[in-house]
Amino acid sequence: MPTDADDLREIISRESLEAHFQPIVSFRKKTIAGYEGLTRGIHPGSGATVSPLELFFLAAQSGQTLDLDRLCRKKVLETFRPMAVLRPDCFLSLNFESSIIDQGVAGSGALLRQVTTAGLRPSSIALEIIESDVKDVNELQKFIQIYRDHGFMIALDDVGAGHSNLNRIPLLKPDILKVDRYLVQNIQKDFHKQEVFKSLVGLSHKLGAVTLAEGIETPEEALTVMELGTDMIQGYFFSRPQRLNEIDDRAAGARVAEINQKFKETLLQKINIKRFNLKKYEFMTREVQTELTKIAPGDFDRKLLELVHYFPLVECLYVLDEKGIQVTETVLGKELELRPNRHMFRPAPKGEDHTMKDYFYMMIDGEMSKTTFITEPYLSLATGNMCITFARLFRNLETKKLFIICTDINTEYLQKMSIGLFE
Repeated sequence: MPTDADDLREIISRESLEAHFQPIVSFRKKTIAGYEGLTRGIHPGSGATVSPLELFFLAAQSGQTLDLDRLCRKKVLETFRPMAVLRPDCFLSLNFESSIIDQGVAGSGALLRQVTTAGLRPSSIALEIIESDVKDVNELQKFIQIYRDHGFMIALDDVGAGHSNLNRIPLLKPDILKVDRYLVQNIQKDFHKQEVFKSLVGLSHKLGAVTLAEGIETPEEALTVMELGTDMIQGYFFSRPQRLNEIDDRAAGARVAEINQKFKETLLQKINIKRFNLKKYEFMTREVQTELTKIAPGDFDRKLLELVHYFPLVECLYVLDEKGIQVTETVLGKELELRPNRHMFRPAPKGEDHTMKDYFYMMIDGEMSKTTFITEPYLSLATGNMCITFARLFRNLETKKLFIICTDINTEYLQKMSIGLFE
């Protein structure tokens, strides 16, 4: 039976809502750290469950958003009271219809009264706010400051979604950053999502906040966000939202223990593979260096063209002099796939100035002259692919001059190896 505005009014007047809760897991502490409170409507005619999305859509259309929002919070707070007594170490993540902040509700005190009436402490509650739903930044800041002063934690929801404003994060200084499901979906297969997630974790920690990855549905997603540094995880992988009396903490705890053990095993495998690859690529770069050490610089190009065929994972080989100027052409790997946009991505020609690259200064520095320098992954302007560079300083025996051999390795290969560990 369809639900309309009249049905919604009846749902609100009869308080025909029930609260469900979904565990929030701290894998570092190996325990359930909190619960997100959610509500479902009960249709007045059929008794069928009505989703919150449908309820709030109808509320927005009929001017009942504030009444519905307050009722949802009341139901969640009242229902959570026994859990707060049983598990005082757990927090409640409480949804707040953020769009009503534009109506000037910051100083009403309604939320604080609801919490105290339910017998809960503000310090045990995180208010979930979708900042992109609020147009007035001043009202948003005012709201956050008022409730933070009362002891509430502030969680920014849907971070990384299409309409979230990342520039507001430092402004609002949240306690929890909830990374949107869109960003974590199949994150184990997407290098770019991983880099964005890693950046959000770094930003979160610099601001003194914790990161919560929501919408985790598979062990592969859980393992990946754990490796990328998330503090907490939430999603169907651990538990679907349930009525309070249906929650099985032991089952969720067993899943937490299972994923922690898998994480340890996977991380150890990845460390061993990375160590093996680093040794392999360092040996490869050393071999190229040895060959170049013995020949005249004028023969460098010929030798690179000869050697690149022995190293299928190499994207590019090129040599710099001690002034940072490229003295060879960029020799491309035989299996290399170039990006089609040649205006943005093209191999650097002989004579290119590389002095702006950090590894040049590190290699010329006397303290680094006997080691191989390895960059972080970056977008290669030569090929348009993600790569890392192995750079090694050497002295040519004929000229006695210093040179740097640079070997670019495609990180897609490394990524595929990592994905295999999660399957």
